[in-house]
Amino acid sequence: MKPFITPKVTEAGKKLLQFQLEGGDLESISRVMRGHHITAYGMPDGHTFDAAWEFQLYFGDDNVFVEFSSACTQVVDWQEVGSLNIRVASCDEGSTTSVGPDLSKHAISPFFVERLEKLVYEDDDVISECGLVMYGVGGAEIIIAAGISPGSVSVAASFATEPFEPQFSLGTCRREPCATF
Repeated sequence: MKPFITPKVTEAGKKLLQFQLEGGDLESISRVMRGHHITAYGMPDGHTFDAAWEFQLYFGDDNVFVEFSSACTQVVDWQEVGSLNIRVASCDEGSTTSVGPDLSKHAISPFFVERLEKLVYEDDDVISECGLVMYGVGGAEIIIAAGISPGSVSVAASFATEPFEPQFSLGTCRREPCATF
């Protein structure tokens, strides 16, 4: 994933920071997640749920994972805005896509993903797709959002042990269903 992007500009002159996707489009990545069980997560040793520069969720038989990081884009003067990077890969690909020596993988109670929504932050200068909410049974959620530290993500989930510290508070973001999700 590229840590910095050149944003599109809306007709209103706002910079549009969309999800950066690798390994498929929104539709195919959605099919990997929606209707499947998350069985484990992985992140580098020393990283935390409030600031992970690489965070992976493993689906089904752990052969496929979705990796999250964030891009950091200078919007106006010094203002940097994070948007979410999403990459889907198979552990069989054999490159840097599978659990490496510095990445710890942890099993969790299976989390069935019923539906997905984007977290979208908007101000006078920017619209950023800065997070993803995965809804499970009984209203359970896993939220992954651009973190405070550039390039990182913050994770809110029942298995997360640190506080959720996204770049933008949930109260300043709207949840937006995607047609493809």
